Amino acid sequence: MLSKIERNRNSADQIPEQYAAWQLFGAGMENVGKDGKPVTLPLREPSENEILLRVDALGLCQSDLKIIQQGSKHARLRGRDLSTEPTVLGHECAATVVKVGKRWKDKFHAGERYIVQADIYYKGLGYAFGYLIPGGLAQYCYLDERALDGDEGCYLLPVRPETGYSQSALAEPWACVEMSYNLDDRRAPGTGRMLIVTDQPSAWAKSYPDALVATRLATQFPEAEFDDVIAESPTPGIVNLLAPRLRKNGVMYLLGTPAEAGAAALDIGRIHYEGVRFFGGATDLQTLAERHARHDLLPGGDALFIGAGGPMGQMHVQRALEVKNRPRRVVVTDLDRGRLDHIQKRFHDLAEQNGVELLTFAPSQFANQQAMDAHVRSLTPGGYSDVIILAPAAAVVSYGAGMAADFALINIFAGVGIGNVAAVSLHDLCRGVKLIGSSGSRISDLRKVLEMVESRQLNTNFSVAAVGGLNAAKQGIEALRDARFPGKTVIYPQIPELPLMAVEDVPEHVPELRGKLGPQNSWTQEAEATLLEKFAAPKQ
Repeated sequence: MLSKIERNRNSADQIPEQYAAWQLFGAGMENVGKDGKPVTLPLREPSENEILLRVDALGLCQSDLKIIQQGSKHARLRGRDLSTEPTVLGHECAATVVKVGKRWKDKFHAGERYIVQADIYYKGLGYAFGYLIPGGLAQYCYLDERALDGDEGCYLLPVRPETGYSQSALAEPWACVEMSYNLDDRRAPGTGRMLIVTDQPSAWAKSYPDALVATRLATQFPEAEFDDVIAESPTPGIVNLLAPRLRKNGVMYLLGTPAEAGAAALDIGRIHYEGVRFFGGATDLQTLAERHARHDLLPGGDALFIGAGGPMGQMHVQRALEVKNRPRRVVVTDLDRGRLDHIQKRFHDLAEQNGVELLTFAPSQFANQQAMDAHVRSLTPGGYSDVIILAPAAAVVSYGAGMAADFALINIFAGVGIGNVAAVSLHDLCRGVKLIGSSGSRISDLRKVLEMVESRQLNTNFSVAAVGGLNAAKQGIEALRDARFPGKTVIYPQIPELPLMAVEDVPEHVPELRGKLGPQNSWTQEAEATLLEKFAAPKQ
């Protein structure tokens, strides 16, 4: 006989006439839902070009906060008037098909389980799930051809029946982490518009006859945008003048040593969101390309994670401890010692098992911030091979560059808006310090993470710090804003009345879960199944 939870997974006839959803009507927490509650909507039949899915688990994300803060001004909403056409938050989604429109009868079937790739592209335009396409912070959601037959095919990935709901939902944020270490940036000039700044124009003419050439003695550079800029013996002034003229995914190649000392003013938002790059550390392009081939953590290196006490930071730390070619030392800093204590408790055994030295530091342990910085720097006198920025502040990038070794990677994971400038020493850039950044993920990254989850190479449940039902979702977003929990919050929309609880407190409120949590009170598939068996499944 099937258990109640198995029947719930396979059933398509337990569909109500209405459902609850956290619609967003504008900027500000007061515009999340109505009167502090989710909105009740009619559950209609899917149109012939749609499928209807039941949302089984939804992870809350800092991106949800950004949408709430910015409302219609958010870039991914493209000015949509939320007051008349609200959206639904939530993109870290695990769902089950319950109804299928006529167009998709041969492709989707009731009872099939999927996770959603949030970054959806259709006819060249972005329609992200949880943004322009209403998301998963609801009991049900609809998807149409934009997600089911988009520019990259179907943006749903099938999930095995035995995989947990939270396990699969959290593959999405993990995919964003994974993508940040799989950026195969262009490291050689392409066929686009090029500017070469050199004292020897004739030396470049044969290789790049179509390039625009200017000497460093020129009083004015051409007023144009470029895909590639090559600057020999650069100066801060040259970088500052030309960096704003790099197009999206543009690259500046800094050959040789700086002709003048000083800092370059780099738009960190463009590095993160637009793929702008600055490569130095060689006197010729071929050597430079070879030296910048690495895009993942250096095996046996020293990795510094700055501001990593939050949910995404913990994922980066867990990955560093588990990845096959892992660093020898992982140093984690955060302003909140309590969040670092959680990391020490949660990952101590994993670090020890894999032979990685795990160290965590907060300013409260030292006389002041400067004393902590000096101590962190003293651990690796030659600098850190990898610096991962998880604090959304451009000034932290300047600090990280000073902590970096020659040819180090600086992964600017925390997004700051375009226009936020950091002063980065030109000397650091010319010794090969490489600044990279990315936003979101690709479906290939999501597929890779889901495969890791289902082959038990990755335990995404280790990231869960709190759970709650749909009615507690707004409280969960506020807790995310206030950094109340040290990890991810997972919402179970099919248990509306479940209060928001830290994972370690769940057995106190739900006695059936006693003994079902994992090491260090971690969330488990068994605990989830027991919770859903008690509250969400249909009655016998």
